[in-house]
Amino acid sequence: MTAAEFKTHAASHYRDITHLAMLAGTNMARFGAEAYRIEDTTVRLLKTTGLTYTEAHVSVTGLMITLDDPSLPQPISLTKRITRRVSDLSRISRTNDISRRFVAGELTIEEAEKALEAIASSSFYSKAVLILAYAVVAGFFTFMFGGHPADAGAAFLVGLLTGLFSESTENLALPAFIRTFLASVVMGLCLVLFLTILPIGAHPGPVITGSIMPLVPGMLLTVGIRDLLSGDYLSGLSRLVEASLIALAIASGVSIVLFTAEKYYGAYDLATPETFFTLGQNAFLPPELFFQGICSFISGIAFVILFDAEPSHLAWCGLTAGLTWFVFCLCRHFGCDDALATFLGALTAALLSFYLAIWVKTPVTVFFTGGIFCLVPGAGIFQSMYQFLQSDTVRGLQTLFVTLEIAGLIAIALIVQTTLHRIFHPGKKA
Repeated sequence: MTAAEFKTHAASHYRDITHLAMLAGTNMARFGAEAYRIEDTTVRLLKTTGLTYTEAHVSVTGLMITLDDPSLPQPISLTKRITRRVSDLSRISRTNDISRRFVAGELTIEEAEKALEAIASSSFYSKAVLILAYAVVAGFFTFMFGGHPADAGAAFLVGLLTGLFSESTENLALPAFIRTFLASVVMGLCLVLFLTILPIGAHPGPVITGSIMPLVPGMLLTVGIRDLLSGDYLSGLSRLVEASLIALAIASGVSIVLFTAEKYYGAYDLATPETFFTLGQNAFLPPELFFQGICSFISGIAFVILFDAEPSHLAWCGLTAGLTWFVFCLCRHFGCDDALATFLGALTAALLSFYLAIWVKTPVTVFFTGGIFCLVPGAGIFQSMYQFLQSDTVRGLQTLFVTLEIAGLIAIALIVQTTLHRIFHPGKKA
C-alpha cells in the first residue's frame, strides 16, 4: 500500500482506527508504560485518520481518547477502565513497534489488531526460567554488596524459594502489597534457615540485601519518576506511592521475621565484611571493579527477565546495568562519596538508556529499568525498618534519610539526562 493509498484508507476507516488506538493504549497501560508514552502512541494512531482533533488522556486506572472533525456528525469518544496492571517490558516494546509499523503503512488495520491481541496472551519465559531469575539476581547481588561465595550461595537458595512462592501465587486475586508481603515473609523464613539453622551464609548483611533485590519494584520506580518529569504528576505520584508501599511490604515482611528470630538466635550483624577478592587490590584499576561490573551485568539481565524483556534486549540491559555499577564502584574507588557515585552511576544509566532506545528503536524504560536497579536503595529501606523494630529510632531515621537522598539523586540524574536530550536532540523521542 502506497502512502497515498494508506492515507485514503485510514481516513475512510476512522472508526476502526479509533478502536485500534484504544487497544494499543490499553495494552500499554496494562503493562506499565509511562503516561506520556501511552498518550503519544494513541494520538499517533489517531492522527493517521487525517481528522482535525485527536486527544488522549490516561490515568493510572483509565484511558480516554477523542476523535473529532467538522466533517463528522459528532465526536467519537471512548473510555476504558484499566483494572489489572502488570509490569511487562516486552509487551510495551511490542505494542510500540506495532503502532509505529502501522503508522508507517506496513500493517493493515486488521493485521495490527491481531498483532495487538496476540501480545496480551504471549510471554517469552517459562515459570522455571522466572524462578531461576529470582535466584540469579539474589546470588549475584550478594557479591555486589560485599558477600563471599558462601553468602551468594545462601542468597541463591533464598531467591529460588522466594521465586517459587511468588510465581505459584501470581494468579491469586490478591493486591500487590499483600502478595509482596507474603513473599517477603517466606523470604525472611528462608533467610533464617540458611543464615542460622543450617547455616550456609556467614555474613547476614550482604545475604539479606541480595535476597531482597528480586522483589524491588524497579519498573514502578522508573516509570513513576519519568511520569513526574514529563508533567504527569497524578500518574507519577500514584506509581511512586504504589512502589513505596511495595517496598514497605518487603521491608516489613523480612524485618518482622528476622526480628522475631533474634529473640531465639541472637542479633544479625548487617555490616559489610572485608572483601574476599584480594587479587590485585593495589592496582590502579583493581580486578574487583571488573568483577563487580560482570556481576551487575548478569544480575541486570536476570532482573529484566522478571519483567519479560525481549531476549534480543537482554544483552543491552545487562550492558547498561554493568556499566552503571562499574561507574559507581570506580567513583568510590577514587574517593568519591556514595552520593556523587550514585549520581554519576545513575547519569550513566540514563544517558546510555536514551541512546540505546534510539538505536534499537524501543522504549527507553526497557534499558533504564535494568540499568538503574543496582542503585535502587532496597537495602536502606530494609535496614531502616529493621532499626525501627529494634527501637533504634535515631539510626532508623538516619538510614531512611540516606535512602531518600539516594532516590532523589537518581531522579536528579534523570532530570539532567532529560534536559540534555531536549537541548541536543529536541526532535527525538525515546
